[in-house]
Amino acid sequence: MDFAERPRSRQELNVAPLIDVVFLLLIFFMLASTFIKPEAIDLMLEGGSANQTTSDEIINIQVSFDETIRLNGLRLSMDQLAAELASRIQGNEQQPVTIRAEAEVPVQTLVDIMDQVRAAGTNNLRLATPDLQ
Repeated sequence: MDFAERPRSRQELNVAPLIDVVFLLLIFFMLASTFIKPEAIDLMLEGGSANQTTSDEIINIQVSFDETIRLNGLRLSMDQLAAELASRIQGNEQQPVTIRAEAEVPVQTLVDIMDQVRAAGTNNLRLATPDLQ
């Protein structure tokens, strides 16, 4: 028995559609990454340092669990905070502002206060734990 040998057809993998998909994904991620703005808050944790400022230069914001805001003992609303801070900072971008918040204070309230501090003209924020009695 003589079997005629059939010519085998070669199976080829066409990679052109795969390359198209890869390029489309590359373009998508490149465009998407340009729209992302990292919004980070520059914070300093309060502690001992060599360049301590005097007590009359320090601005303290105390926030209690009922969201009462006190600026160096003066009770303020969230709307009054930026105006009062701006008058005390007077364009000094290096003026340190210390925020003392109790553990029960919502994080959104802290972020709102940090936004008010930044709107007042300084980015020198410090977070401190409340005084324990």
